[in-house]
Amino acid sequence: MFAYADPTRGLGLPAEVACTEFAVVDLETTGFSPARGDRIVEIGVVRMLGTGEVLREWTTLLDPGRSVGAGHVHRITAADVADAPRFAQVATEVAALLAGAVVVAHNASFEQRFLEAEFVAAGMTPPTLPALCTMKLAKASGLPLSDHKLGTCCAHFGLTFADAHAALADARVTARLLPLLLASAGTSRL
Repeated sequence: MFAYADPTRGLGLPAEVACTEFAVVDLETTGFSPARGDRIVEIGVVRMLGTGEVLREWTTLLDPGRSVGAGHVHRITAADVADAPRFAQVATEVAALLAGAVVVAHNASFEQRFLEAEFVAAGMTPPTLPALCTMKLAKASGLPLSDHKLGTCCAHFGLTFADAHAALADARVTARLLPLLLASAGTSRL
């Protein structure tokens, strides 16, 4: 579904990066494996330019059709999703939000597995999109980090976010992190 950009090769000239559209995605899920029946319970998308300018934000809770799972992590309850749409009901909108953009996520392979499974379950072919993983980008940048978790990367750059493990909050902070990581990796001076 995602065709990963090589963070060590760069994304082109700074002007190309500045006008590139990115769709930063974060998901909250019932567990770790869509192959074992885990589903998305919340999705957040920040559509932005490489300059950091936000073009659009979108988020929704989703009814996973099963237990919400790790509520102690994402703080989403069964009551919260009782009237939420199923992924199939928003799949076309999600595909449109991602279309024509480089998809960005922290640990993008995790989001990719879940999105692919949800699109397939909705009877849709998962879109093939260029993607960039901010976790891999952080590793490639050579920053002196103890680990490459989102919180650790954000702390390094002085970025704070009060609502960790809420999809839109995590997508927003990842969107703020992206230009900083691109600059640290030497791919642009945004």
